[in-house]
Amino acid sequence: MTFLKWCVIFPILMSSRNSLLSKRTKIIATLGPASNTPSKVKQLIQAGVDIFRINASHLRHSDEVSPLVEMVRAAATSLDRSVGVFLDLQGPKIRIGDLKSEFIRIKTGAEFTITMTPTEGDETIVSVNYTGLVKDVSKGDAIFIDDGRVRLKVLSKTKTDIKCKVMQGGLLSRRKGVNLPDTLTHLSALSDKDKSDLQAALKANVDYIALSFVSTPKDVKELRAYMAQFGGEKTHIIAKIERPVALEYLQEIVDVSDAVMVARGDLGVEVGVENVPRLQKRIVKMCNRRLKPVIVATQMLESMIQSAIATRAEVSDVANAVYERCDAVMLSGETAVGINPVAAVKTMRQICDMSDDHMYKMKRQDHPPLGITVKSRALSFCQAADQIAEENEASAILAFTSSGNTPLVASKLNPTVPIISPTDDALVAKRMVLYRGVVPLMMPTQFEEIYEWRAMIGIAIEECKRLGYLKVGDLVVVTAGIPIGISGGINSIRLVEVD
Repeated sequence: MTFLKWCVIFPILMSSRNSLLSKRTKIIATLGPASNTPSKVKQLIQAGVDIFRINASHLRHSDEVSPLVEMVRAAATSLDRSVGVFLDLQGPKIRIGDLKSEFIRIKTGAEFTITMTPTEGDETIVSVNYTGLVKDVSKGDAIFIDDGRVRLKVLSKTKTDIKCKVMQGGLLSRRKGVNLPDTLTHLSALSDKDKSDLQAALKANVDYIALSFVSTPKDVKELRAYMAQFGGEKTHIIAKIERPVALEYLQEIVDVSDAVMVARGDLGVEVGVENVPRLQKRIVKMCNRRLKPVIVATQMLESMIQSAIATRAEVSDVANAVYERCDAVMLSGETAVGINPVAAVKTMRQICDMSDDHMYKMKRQDHPPLGITVKSRALSFCQAADQIAEENEASAILAFTSSGNTPLVASKLNPTVPIISPTDDALVAKRMVLYRGVVPLMMPTQFEEIYEWRAMIGIAIEECKRLGYLKVGDLVVVTAGIPIGISGGINSIRLVEVD
């Protein structure tokens, strides 16, 4: 069956089952001029968006964060859905300064100077906004400008200037970005703009903060310490892997982060686009083994910024990310400035759902266990629940949680049934929307007010029936901790028939 034929019949298949339960790979959409209105946000949620990204690089002022978060929250509430929001920090981006003319042409083979002294650049010299660059670089280091369109090699340096040879020339315009694939800089992980945007995001109660240009675990720890000063201890951190040096500390970065993003844009510039596919596989595999959510991002349906349909190459790219078992795929310009954001999300949804359906049908044959390296009691119980669900043809796993840990562990086992995760914590519910195959369920009653396990199961099942997740006669595998509401206490499994 071709992809186009599937697109025609897929809505018919979807109408025969609950669309939320059928979703496994989650979809992130970036807000922008094409999508940041209440009606458009609501349409995007209905089309399949689970999380919205606010790109701080395009915020004129940090005051813009709160209205965007409130708009998403209002749309999600009107649809009775848990929808997440995260702020993607701009990060310490190095840029060249102003130029004497609109464009300058840098010639291959010529000598070229990067200076720490503010100056209007020309064909022989440009300044940068980071004066510590001259101390960080060494002879032989590569310096890329404008996403690698101009490539330099360091020949020598003085106290204020870096003398380079132009390895690849081209046209440059003002304020273009600088990448340093060979250099570990001493820039702080948080710029002044980042700190301002971060404070606004924490005040608006976003669910995640994405940290750009992570180099070492220290960067993530620095962000976490800064967030704690403003009451952000519970806000989770997404570490963006986009620098070669981060790959040297990959496991350590994964372990200190709450989630990871394969940020293929700058990563491709700094390591070469031909290396991105293998690195993507490595990062996704590492995250799955270490029980961390992982996002694949950048140029997934890039053509749909201007086109009504995706290319076959893009469809394959998204499908491969799903087959690698990422938790989420992300749309950037497609929904921020694209001609039809809703169509882009629907296309992404169709690709993900078809790929997920195929993968789950072939689970035992073609997709062996992930080799999880983080052992715990929760893992043992979730493995048992997965087996019970499969052998008894259960409709779902009902994983009660106070922290979100149990459904995260369960999701990494790639179960053949959806994971419905009842919680009494709204923050935990919105956080879980990132987890593959997990459907958060806000309980109408606080756990502490329920004194008997059977009553807790009954309340959750009634809520599932109300939302259309379950029906009379369905079998569900229930995991929970006793005493009720104690985080980290999973110790019970039951098989329950819905009545």
